[in-house]
Amino acid sequence: MNKRFLPYLLAGIGIVIIMIWHIFQQSFTLVHLSDSLFLAGLPFLIIGSLLWIFSSGFFDTFQRSMHEALRRDQKKKSNYMPLSEVGRHVYRFWLIIAGMLIGLSLLLLLLQFLLGS
Repeated sequence: MNKRFLPYLLAGIGIVIIMIWHIFQQSFTLVHLSDSLFLAGLPFLIIGSLLWIFSSGFFDTFQRSMHEALRRDQKKKSNYMPLSEVGRHVYRFWLIIAGMLIGLSLLLLLLQFLLGS
């Protein structure tokens, strides 16, 4: 399987699991489904956002200065990996899953609003 399709597959599996769970709980309404999808997508959004910020290089200067300050007594330089290298391309994986779950959640909530109670 191609790695590009993995986040879409995982988001689809998550959506199906949440729908099956609501069917077994006998609470299959658009509002409950929307709430569950939003709560399932929120951790993916938080992790993806943090990795995106780290990969932008925003904290690299702070990390380098802290590394130099703490390693000042050592004679030899130790190598460290900047935070911008940690999540360089991984954040897209998390944000795609979050986008699908939260996007479907908002779509279902809008549909519920348009259809009425």
